[in-house]
Amino acid sequence: MNKEKLEIIHSWVSANVEEPCEISPASNDASFRSYWRLSFDNDTKILMYAPPKLEPLESFLDINIRLESIGINVPKILKTDKSKGFILMSDLGDKKYLDVLNDDTVYCLYTDAIDTICKMQKEASTENLKTFDIEEQRLELGIFRKWFLNEHLKINDETINKTKFNQGLEVLQNKIDSIPKSFVHRDFHSRNLMMTQKNNPGVLDHQDAVVGPITYDIVSLLKDCYITWDEKLTLDMLHSFSNKIKDVYNFSSEEFVEWYDITGLQRHLKAIGIFSRLNHRDNKTSYLSDIPRTFAYVEKVLEKYPYLTNIKSACHELEIKNLL
Repeated sequence: MNKEKLEIIHSWVSANVEEPCEISPASNDASFRSYWRLSFDNDTKILMYAPPKLEPLESFLDINIRLESIGINVPKILKTDKSKGFILMSDLGDKKYLDVLNDDTVYCLYTDAIDTICKMQKEASTENLKTFDIEEQRLELGIFRKWFLNEHLKINDETINKTKFNQGLEVLQNKIDSIPKSFVHRDFHSRNLMMTQKNNPGVLDHQDAVVGPITYDIVSLLKDCYITWDEKLTLDMLHSFSNKIKDVYNFSSEEFVEWYDITGLQRHLKAIGIFSRLNHRDNKTSYLSDIPRTFAYVEKVLEKYPYLTNIKSACHELEIKNLL
């Protein structure tokens, strides 16, 4: 643990928290943010530290207000220090979905999560939220190219450009951009959902919310980069979700599954790039083990739709699977 960061944490707590408490790491994060649990005699609180120059707090606070106002179980903000990058908030516990999901719990836990997605889509304010448009997709897919293809697999741009990878991505981006849009949490998966006794689940890591495809959060949940489920189970859950929102949007079952698949494809390519970046830039090596699982999702979707042939062929020509 960075000694300088620890000193910053302890110094802020000493100056801003009156009651004596023990400080311990609460969770790891795939960003520059860090979370700390403050343990008091009869209570616990969470302290988020986000270095101001790297992780401004405005978006987190904004989205937290939007979600709390519609009854989503997000942390209650107790104290904010924007200039120094601290938020003191309520503690939603230490039971991540990932830690408690199994064949016995998945239906109940995912049903609660699906209801939460529906509520966010139908009720959360999207005023002044950034739109997940073609340019935003392009920026995210650039992470895959730079950090996975270039940095991790050591494939240079000249080699990539000899394939039809870029042309394939353009087709994908246009297809996704045509999907109906709503409020999107953007990182709605088993590490950001907490199992709670009341108003399950607790929802974390919402600061990157956008207006985006209606299938984005559900594919984040059901095609999770950290845990894999039987395809029948996920499709049953997907149909349950689509039935809950079909009164708002016009789509066929086949069309909705396609939207789900291609939204997941874009997300999984981005995730593979982020996992690679976490390893090479941030020295967080554990995320590399999630790449094969995530790439398996990619492969399945590339087999389903003819208009993805250019991406499929490029992955084959670049021998990505053999290099994993």
